[in-house]
Amino acid sequence: MSANPVESISMLQGAPLPEAAAMSPFAQQSSFADWLVAGATRVDQTARLADDAVARFALDGAVPPHQVMIALEEARMSLQLALQVRSRIVEGYQELMRMQL
Repeated sequence: MSANPVESISMLQGAPLPEAAAMSPFAQQSSFADWLVAGATRVDQTARLADDAVARFALDGAVPPHQVMIALEEARMSLQLALQVRSRIVEGYQELMRMQL
């Protein structure tokens, strides 16, 4: 029993579409400022986790070296992303300031 491709598409026309806002991890955020604060909080949290992993490794070796390196790399990448976002925001602001009204 083969399905007719046209019938398959017409069957989907009545199906509800998933809402993009519901799938977004920032669906609960109300503003860009809230999004920035949440991002900065995540960057800080990854840095604190990396610091904690280094301290635990140095004190008693409870954390394997590879997990320490992974935590440090996650913190580094998170900070790099935050710096790139900051640079883009500053560039956008400067571009807006150059516009003549």
